[in-house]
Amino acid sequence: MNSPRTPTLLLALAMASALNAASVLRPGDIVTEITNLVDRATGQVVSPEQLQGKVLFLDFFAHWCPVCRAAAPQIQQGIGDRYSQQDGNAEGLPVLHIGVNLQADNNDANRNATTTFAQIYRIPLVVQDSSRRFQGLFGPTSGQPTFAIINGVTNSPSHRLWELIYARFSYQDSTATRPIEAFQTAIDSVQAPPPQLEAFRIRPDGHWEFSITGPGRAPVLLEWSEDLGGWQSTGMNFPTAEPAPYHLPAPTTTPGGYLRLRRLR
Repeated sequence: MNSPRTPTLLLALAMASALNAASVLRPGDIVTEITNLVDRATGQVVSPEQLQGKVLFLDFFAHWCPVCRAAAPQIQQGIGDRYSQQDGNAEGLPVLHIGVNLQADNNDANRNATTTFAQIYRIPLVVQDSSRRFQGLFGPTSGQPTFAIINGVTNSPSHRLWELIYARFSYQDSTATRPIEAFQTAIDSVQAPPPQLEAFRIRPDGHWEFSITGPGRAPVLLEWSEDLGGWQSTGMNFPTAEPAPYHLPAPTTTPGGYLRLRRLR
């Protein structure tokens, strides 16, 4: 015979389930908790300077998890090695692999095993989430691994600062599902802020002198105007942001003038 409290209990469970589902972040949401990560090595909160200006690849793992151990070599090659060797994502933005440890360092065996795991797979930063509260923002806390990709680049034209770009629970690599390729697509979708002209001046010999600063390597076109009205192309493209000063002959003999950069893609 059913207890008269059963409907109430079922309703409570349903409400709890709905509340948990509502708390899971979706792509496009802002991950405010990213600034509260605790560095496993130091026990200190990770400084914003370590995260800003980078595309963040979060890898929630436990050293004893067979799926985590199977995925780790592919992640090392497809994320760590790939973006280190090509010096950033498709636009030259640095990519930071963050290992999020779900196993508490409650004894020497677990502590040493986690450290060994991070060393073998060359995870540059490991943070602690043994309570799984942070993991719960991106999917179930009853298993692992979980993955999240977050934009840490200020003034990116494609994503807001700390915007969740991609999240995935579990890992499978087959002909039907290739998570590494999905990870790479999400990482490469983050665009660099437009480069900026700095220290522009016209030298006495009529040459322009200026620097181009900013992250990324998307090509830009240099344009000029006499009065900030009609902009004309100089025909000069710059494939990278260069802090060293450029010295170029001005395309006009009119004193003064203005320069600007326009992205080509």
